[in-house]
Amino acid sequence: MPHITVSSNLQWHYEIEGEGIVSATPLLFIHGWGVDSRIWRQQMKHFSQFYKVVAIDLPGHGKSSWQKISFSEIARDIVAVMEKLGFKEFGIIGSSLGGLVALKMFDSAPKKIKCLVLVGSHFKFSKSDDYPYGLDVEQIRKLAGQVETDYPSIVHIFFRSLFTKHERSTRRFKWIQTFRNSISMPQKEALLEMLDMLEREDLRSSLSTINVPLQYINGTEDYIFPKETFLYLRERAPQAQFEWFEECGHFPFLSKPHEFNETLGAFLRTCF
Repeated sequence: MPHITVSSNLQWHYEIEGEGIVSATPLLFIHGWGVDSRIWRQQMKHFSQFYKVVAIDLPGHGKSSWQKISFSEIARDIVAVMEKLGFKEFGIIGSSLGGLVALKMFDSAPKKIKCLVLVGSHFKFSKSDDYPYGLDVEQIRKLAGQVETDYPSIVHIFFRSLFTKHERSTRRFKWIQTFRNSISMPQKEALLEMLDMLEREDLRSSLSTINVPLQYINGTEDYIFPKETFLYLRERAPQAQFEWFEECGHFPFLSKPHEFNETLGAFLRTCF
């Protein structure tokens, strides 16, 4: 069971596969809220044929330990984990909250990040007077209250809500549900703290600093990343590539893994 401890004294659990046949630059996969690194299983299997790939569990998720640390510390710790593994630079693929972590990592160590891929993720998850996208703050706080009173069942309900009606009717979704049920529940305290981070964090100022290849991959029916956000980001990050998966919600890499891997693979070949 591979773990690494760095400055925060958290025990970070990670999985590493592949030999880097196509490129010496490794790929780091970061999951989102309420799941763990195993959600990337099909991407790890596919991309380990060409790259060295790492998937890490966020604090209190999967097999990583939990203690309350800041969002900045999480980003710095993960950079330190990659350094301990011997990687001076790497690309990051982040889903939802994992994408926000990736952006914070770029803020703290821009020279180490060779490319960024954000899946259902953006620079600010909560709406505000000057940002009419993402989730209402009251929605985030309501979910936190439900986690307090109805944990862990609300985590399963929320996960299901991230898929479209069409996705939920497929045979593929039955596999996803079975797979989801095999993943251990994150710690309640970690879920609550990270919801607070999602409400507070605003990395819009980072948009102008990103000077590496940037790709967004999104489902057309993802209510976390509504399509209106595309127009906002297109104006402020004209260098970014945008890929849309029809009739998909928040997890196109689960619903359409083969198509997702092809899309991501094509982008990565332009980066390394």
